Amino acid sequence: MIVDRILGIVFLAVAIGAAWHAQTLDVPFAADPVGPRVFPTLVALLLGACGAAILFRPQKGNWEIGHVGRVVLVTVASVVYPYLLGPIGFVPATSCLCFLLALAFGARPLASAVSAVVTSFVFLLVIDYLLDLPLPRGPLGI
Repeated sequence: MIVDRILGIVFLAVAIGAAWHAQTLDVPFAADPVGPRVFPTLVALLLGACGAAILFRPQKGNWEIGHVGRVVLVTVASVVYPYLLGPIGFVPATSCLCFLLALAFGARPLASAVSAVVTSFVFLLVIDYLLDLPLPRGPLGI
């Protein structure tokens, strides 16, 4: 399907641009031994691999009419998520995002809610405490 091929090309182009831009990141002081380039470069490599997989896959994807609502839900949730981080904090915003993503992929509501909260706290522990990268706390302090 031509739309798949175009999407694969777009993903590859964005990945190349992101990797190129990541190499320009520089911190004038030694904040950490790895530096700021590694994470965006890894994300660009992952995006490029996904773009290549879409571009070169032999079969076309089949969409059903019910998939459109799920795609819209995931897209809207992903766009709104960064705007919620500051006002409500990392844990509530990430819990909301994970809950909606789990529902979009067909999980049951209770299981989605439990896994969303657990996932957001695990991310908080790993990113904020283990990696020592501060995350937005919001009014609840979490």
